[in-house]
Amino acid sequence: MAIPPLLDPGADALFLDFDGTLVGFADDPAAVRLEPGVLDVLTALQRHVSGAFAIVSGRRIDDLDRFLAPLAFAAAGVHGLEQRPEPGGDVRRLTGPQALDRLRSALWPGLVASPLLELEDKGTALVLHSRRHPELGPLAEDLMRQAVGDEDGFVVLHGKNVVEVHLAGMDKGRAVDIFCQNAPFAGRRPVYIGDDATDEFALRVVRKAGGVSIKVGLGDTDAQFRLGDVPDVHRWLSESNRVAGQGRAR
Repeated sequence: MAIPPLLDPGADALFLDFDGTLVGFADDPAAVRLEPGVLDVLTALQRHVSGAFAIVSGRRIDDLDRFLAPLAFAAAGVHGLEQRPEPGGDVRRLTGPQALDRLRSALWPGLVASPLLELEDKGTALVLHSRRHPELGPLAEDLMRQAVGDEDGFVVLHGKNVVEVHLAGMDKGRAVDIFCQNAPFAGRRPVYIGDDATDEFALRVVRKAGGVSIKVGLGDTDAQFRLGDVPDVHRWLSESNRVAGQGRAR
């Protein structure tokens, strides 16, 4: 698979996943940190693309703000169930925590019986983590499948040592599509970089729109291009920033 072209700041809109793309994974999701200098590069790129820059993540937007402070940015959190169309704007939540009350109750007995599994409650989504104990991944999937049962209206997402459930009707691809219909993203070529199965929704949308779809790491993908790992993403971002800066200087 080909190496992706560098960002065209005058024509492109940049969408970035967070975990596995901007930062590596950690046993404790709260312990991840950006490498020194990456935030400066992101700040410059946001300026180069005239604000057409967004983070699209399974994380809550509040968490993204903490990791990326003091950068202000547009964002889609919890796979698009949280949306902030512009930096510093209000966060719109498409559902409330009460929608998952039955699933919380259904998951509880399994969590008591298997305390090594970790439940992350995002309010609008529930996530079972098995990163500390990957051998429990199949159990996490079984518990989530049993909790959802035959009930319509929910979607179960499988990621790297995680299984997540939230209300159906939204994913990262739909979130990117919403961004692309509005300023400052409208009329620009979308560029999306992501590493996980949940990013495939966005990678397909971007490729269909004639954009640049970039998969991080190994695995099957619908993306056109691939970067090997998080350091490769950082190098691509830095080089795009360097070239964009030279263009502005001319």
